[in-house]
Amino acid sequence: MVRSATLDEGTKAAMRTPIHLDFRRERALRSAAIVLAASLACLGGAAGSRPALPAEAQAAPQAQPAPSGPRGLSEEQARRILPRADLSGLNDEQRAHFLEVAGDVFDYAGCKDTLAKCLGANVQDVHAPRMAELIKALLLEGGAPSRVIETVENYYASFDPSKRQALKTGDCAVLGDAKAPVALVEFSDYQCPHCATANKPLHELVTGAEKGKARLCSKFFPLPGHARARIAAGCAEYARRHGKFWPMNDLLFAHQDELDDENLKAYAKQVGLDGSEMLKEVYAGRFEAVIETHLQEGRGARVQATPTIFVNGREHVLPAKLQFLQRSVEDELEWQQ
Repeated sequence: MVRSATLDEGTKAAMRTPIHLDFRRERALRSAAIVLAASLACLGGAAGSRPALPAEAQAAPQAQPAPSGPRGLSEEQARRILPRADLSGLNDEQRAHFLEVAGDVFDYAGCKDTLAKCLGANVQDVHAPRMAELIKALLLEGGAPSRVIETVENYYASFDPSKRQALKTGDCAVLGDAKAPVALVEFSDYQCPHCATANKPLHELVTGAEKGKARLCSKFFPLPGHARARIAAGCAEYARRHGKFWPMNDLLFAHQDELDDENLKAYAKQVGLDGSEMLKEVYAGRFEAVIETHLQEGRGARVQATPTIFVNGREHVLPAKLQFLQRSVEDELEWQQ
């Protein structure tokens, strides 16, 4: 995993500063200029391959339709325009999309200009290549330029201290080193497919090769449209109180379409619990207070969908995949220094 360069005091201060969007007009102009430069770069080879015709021999200029979007950008052209950006693995279209994004987003923690400018050959900015890595990864995920711009802006804006949520970690199951410096809090629903997908990378993050950096707190956020999610949450809470939360948690996510009472009792038996006693306590409402507390805390933190993950109170707005979770934790550790 790539580590970011240690941030200096100025960079950390910049990351603590709320991001404002007063530069929109300037950014649009800069973006247009950069795309124009790319277009000229694309035409440069052809223009230099033959001498210009005498003025009297040239055809009258023809009106050309405006381009509908960014053209492809070759590796050579990309290196010339963005010499400090590693764009390996991107195709011509994705490199053009990268240029579009880089001409729009600002590197507030670095040279305080567009990322394209901050990736220039003579710019001393250790943050710009790191920011470029994120954009590249999002483009490789298939993100459209407009969506990537929004995600990148929201990601760096999330470091604003005023946007962090004060979340409790004493009323939930915790996985990983209890003394890890980064606390992840996940609000999830046992009938949410995206929550099931996020389960494995979250576990790998806190128990894998780099364990000790982060710990995971799992909170219940059953959605009204999922008829069995709240019952499943009660079963998970029963398992937590008997030291079996994580194996039960994995079974519930693995069998999201099989959460009827008989199957729930079977899952309890698999992890060494009494399924009949579990359901009796669940239906008696013994765990409703915990579930409702988690729901209220999530609503207070403006949770609107599942899974929603917080990194030391900062909402993780990147995809819930291992590489993006690792990046979020790494950036958080740098921010703390």
